[in-house]
Amino acid sequence: HDPVIVLPEPPPVRIALPTPPAPGPAAPAAQPHPTAGLQPHPAPTPAGSASTAPGTAEIRLPEQPAAPVVLTAADLVTGAIQTRLADPNGLWPRRFPKKDAEAIVAFYGRQGGKPLWIGAAGTWNPAAQGMIDRLARAGENGLDPADYPVPTFRPGQVPAGTAELAEADIKLSGVAALYARDARGGRIEPSRLSALLTPKLELPTADAVLAALAGSPDAGAALEGYNPSHPGYRALKAKLADVRANRPASQVPMARRDRGPVLTTQAIAVLNDGPAVKPASLLGNPRLEGDLVANMERWRWLPSDLGDRYVAVNVPEFRLRLFEGGRVAHETRVITGKPETPTPIFSGLMEYAVLNPSWYIPPSILKNEFLPKMAADPDYAAKLGYEVVRRGKVLSIRQPPGEKNALGFIKFMFPNGHAVYLHDTPNRRLFSSARRAFSHGCVRVDQPFALADFVLGAEWSEARLKKLIGRGERTIFLKQKLPVHLTYFTLAVDPSGEMQSFEDLYGHNRRMRAALGFGA
Repeated sequence: HDPVIVLPEPPPVRIALPTPPAPGPAAPAAQPHPTAGLQPHPAPTPAGSASTAPGTAEIRLPEQPAAPVVLTAADLVTGAIQTRLADPNGLWPRRFPKKDAEAIVAFYGRQGGKPLWIGAAGTWNPAAQGMIDRLARAGENGLDPADYPVPTFRPGQVPAGTAELAEADIKLSGVAALYARDARGGRIEPSRLSALLTPKLELPTADAVLAALAGSPDAGAALEGYNPSHPGYRALKAKLADVRANRPASQVPMARRDRGPVLTTQAIAVLNDGPAVKPASLLGNPRLEGDLVANMERWRWLPSDLGDRYVAVNVPEFRLRLFEGGRVAHETRVITGKPETPTPIFSGLMEYAVLNPSWYIPPSILKNEFLPKMAADPDYAAKLGYEVVRRGKVLSIRQPPGEKNALGFIKFMFPNGHAVYLHDTPNRRLFSSARRAFSHGCVRVDQPFALADFVLGAEWSEARLKKLIGRGERTIFLKQKLPVHLTYFTLAVDPSGEMQSFEDLYGHNRRMRAALGFGA
């Protein structure tokens, strides 16, 4: 039962009621005075006085008990929460950002310090129970349940355990906020793996997470919803479940290398890669579990909304797909960056296309290739058909439009800090290679005019564009900006449900595995 606190009763109340006068000798009748009824009443006798007003008698009524004031466990915890937040040392989970801790303190402050997850009886409320179930199943999404420890307390220990309940409420808020952040890609900072990994992560703030969870009819489902919902992610998640379900019991589960005194990564790898019998679909790839988790993690780098219509390039697959309404409307081969000049991984918005483009040599190529050769031969650029352009003290080299232009006849621009884009190429034979990592970072597109037909709309058909080849540089703006996602997936599930594996061209997957504790 809810705890009850009865406040002290108020002092007795003494009430004086009027009484008729005592009987006495009959008095002669008198005429009423003209001012009768206008005389002031006698002042009441002060409480506790020994005398009473003439014509009144004091009657002491039975005293009524005051109504008890009932305080629930949640009421008691409110004050304890405010006290605990004043000294939050030891409240937050490992890896918890300071700004999120501050956001949680502020959120409780706006709620008047009321608990979010402790019910009236001093136990977890239904929202908390749903969240706790989701946290326990974090492994389904490739997350580590050990990162989200559920606080414990002795239920019903009120009022003696209010401090314990308050701390549990706050700690559950912290681990829920951390889970939501990790589910959206907060476990690994991409730029720590490579300067060319620059996705814009959609990391939710802690107070926004608490508001969403506390206001949801199903807090567990709301917490799960921070994981990607894209079909490609869900397919890898299902494969991860299959792998773990078929893992022989003799295998040692992969341990996080930062979990304390456990087996070393090398020892675990030896045990996991040993002679244990594996299902035929897993033979030859004992590292599959770690690879699946690493690829699922990269799905978190993408926006939650890819766009109803968008372009996706999977760099290790050398493939571009244009999606409309969740279906592939166009697909083609691409050439991507060499290992020494990788294609960056990020999302952008395509704004325009340029027909018959000029090519200005990027600063890296200019510095490493052209300038040394021009120092030896001042006419080196001119001999190749390039033009030297000087703007004040700035020197650039331009290749004019034409059949030999490195960008071919069309380029698709989505402004970004890497100065990369999609474009045509005069060297068509390279598309016949299986491993098409040949560029300086940009993405060369096979069938670029077919792509333009989809991107620019019906008024700019492939036939019309080809008639304009060689007629001067022309910029064509898109009616609506088109999302472009340059991705890096070494594992994917095809429409038939079969797993496809691609080369780890730039080592991103290897570094991701190591960062997640699966070994390089």
